[in-house]
Amino acid sequence: MGMAIERPVIVMALYDIGRDNWDSFGLSYNTYLYWMRNTLSLDANFVIYTESKFYDKILEMRKEFDPNLEKTIMVVKTLESLDCYKLYNDKLNELMFSEDFTKKVHHNVPEMNKPLYNIIMFNKLNFLKHAKDEKYFDSDFLIWADAGGLRDDISNYKGIVWPNLSKVNELNNDKVTFFSHSQDFDIDNKEFHAMSQIRHIQGTAFFAPSHLIDDLLIEFNNTVNECIDSRYIGSDEKIFDLTYVKNKEKYHFVKCTWREYYQIFK
Repeated sequence: MGMAIERPVIVMALYDIGRDNWDSFGLSYNTYLYWMRNTLSLDANFVIYTESKFYDKILEMRKEFDPNLEKTIMVVKTLESLDCYKLYNDKLNELMFSEDFTKKVHHNVPEMNKPLYNIIMFNKLNFLKHAKDEKYFDSDFLIWADAGGLRDDISNYKGIVWPNLSKVNELNNDKVTFFSHSQDFDIDNKEFHAMSQIRHIQGTAFFAPSHLIDDLLIEFNNTVNECIDSRYIGSDEKIFDLTYVKNKEKYHFVKCTWREYYQIFK
């Protein structure tokens, strides 16, 4: 339905936000790279954003599957140069370490006490917009995929053409497609939802026809700023939830469990 999609591209990113040294919810970057290799083994066009410390390793992994880099674009940007770092680093540090905010926090999770975690999560749409603006692969369909999204054995992914275009073109591609734990939902108390562990829309992966990226980014940033101005914040998934309920008609849901998106569009 809607426009016919012909040129999808998968956009990924990996940045060091110190997660390997966290007291809780820590993960080594070797683990992230191990999972990332699974996604990089897919037969697809990739745009990969990273910082210089990961460049050589990611390039080595991708060349295993795309030796001539015909389907690969690597973009090096420093953490400090990212749009969301410039927009939100100072604001999030002030908010998240303030007395009024810490009194509200009931869950020891990264989105409540690690500003850099939120900055990287919030920057997903900026990575997509950059890939669109630079016309990488002349893409008409942008797929966000978390670096750690695919965690089964690589034999499930290697050489698979993904996503299946016939399945993509069964979607309403005049809308953004989110993978969600719910078919629909409402939010009565925005602050409670943002700071809870309730989430509906999954941030691990989502689909956006290229012409819809700019509007989605504006709406997302408006929601972030509304939250900060109201002295609360949550993960990117909560920001997507809060954005969705403002204008549900702009979005399409595929109801599924975590990471099921891969199998659905295989």
